[in-house]
Amino acid sequence: MVMSYLLAVALDLATVNAVDLERMYWDCDALYMKGELGGQDMSSCLSITQQFQNQRFEGDFETFMIYWNENKYLEWRRRGVANGT
Repeated sequence: MVMSYLLAVALDLATVNAVDLERMYWDCDALYMKGELGGQDMSSCLSITQQFQNQRFEGDFETFMIYWNENKYLEWRRRGVANGT
């Protein structure tokens, strides 16, 4: 698995602090953009994404999408995504 540690974390996301949750979200997003996410890691990342959206944006998907669009290229570049122009 690409990020096997995510499984353990995804099981108890309520205890992850906001900074780590945001970092984990962007790690997952970058892996997805690189085509390197599958299986259990995909499942864990979906849980991380849901927890991040709920915690940071109170489940408001539109506000999350504004945040994502404003930050995606910077965060992808930090993680080596080729499309992170």
